[in-house]
Amino acid sequence: MKNSAFILLESNPVNSISLDVLQPLLKAQGLLVQSSLSTTDVPANTRLLFIEAGEENAWEKLQQKVSDLTVECDIILFNIGQNPELANRALLSGIRGVFYANDNTDVLMKGIRLLLENHLWYKRDIMCSALNRLLHFNKETLAKFTDAPSEPVSLTKREKAIISLMSTGSKNKEIADKLDISPHTVKTHLYSAFRKTKCRNRIELLSWAQHNIPNELR
Repeated sequence: MKNSAFILLESNPVNSISLDVLQPLLKAQGLLVQSSLSTTDVPANTRLLFIEAGEENAWEKLQQKVSDLTVECDIILFNIGQNPELANRALLSGIRGVFYANDNTDVLMKGIRLLLENHLWYKRDIMCSALNRLLHFNKETLAKFTDAPSEPVSLTKREKAIISLMSTGSKNKEIADKLDISPHTVKTHLYSAFRKTKCRNRIELLSWAQHNIPNELR
């Protein structure tokens, strides 16, 4: 069972919350805690990965860090500024939660406990905004189906199988185990499916699949 947390630091953090506050709170929940500046140091038994995202161009830097990861774990952002767009993108990309640079200890503790219970940790307005985006995407997609014919998208059998497993809530590592392939191969097939369907994240891809290949979903 995964029982550790990892704190991925920035070289120039906006404050010392990571080691002074976050680390003791995680240890209080019985987690082994490590920290580093490099994704290559993230161990295989990591359950929660806290990525510091307070620098400029946080989203672009985050994408690079996530693409470099070889470990399957829940990702949480911390030390972010009041940046609704970053939080929205994080939620729609499957990141489990965000903590802000001005969050106090009580907020951090409550969020950590809920994350350990497999809940999301986002402000209500961020959740509503993300849902509205998804509903808008579905509306646009439905209009495309009814107003004009679209070019058929040809997904491979493997891509369909991965999307099907993803629709059941399976994570990349679980999908890899079920299909007897590596997590990296799962990512490769997903990126291919994103490109073919012009979807930007997993939520949009699942919405596309529900409209286009409903019989392939479990």
